[in-house]
Amino acid sequence: MIFLVLGATQLGVALGSRARPGTLANPFLLVAVGAALGLQAAGVHLPPLRDLLGTEPLSLGDLAIACALSGLGHVAMRVQARLWPERQPRAASAGGGDPGPGAGRSRPVRRRRRRCR
Repeated sequence: MIFLVLGATQLGVALGSRARPGTLANPFLLVAVGAALGLQAAGVHLPPLRDLLGTEPLSLGDLAIACALSGLGHVAMRVQARLWPERQPRAASAGGGDPGPGAGRSRPVRRRRRRCR
């Protein structure tokens, strides 16, 4: 059960940390998560993989608990995004375009010295 919960929780974190959740901006991520989840389920339920990985099949109650716990990774990432949203750097948001390679660094102002005559 721990094998399935830990793996599925990490997949939930991957989905929850997307910049635009709920969109199809990156369909390959959804395919990768689906394939990984399918392979984890196969590792728990297919006899040759069970022998190889040392897992046992889950009962329906255990499977329901595993599914409920696995969603916590996604929930935690979405809560974190709401509580501490990422801010864009000032130079990028004020300029409207690409700030360039030296943006965000402050340089000391050099002043010429006046010579007394």
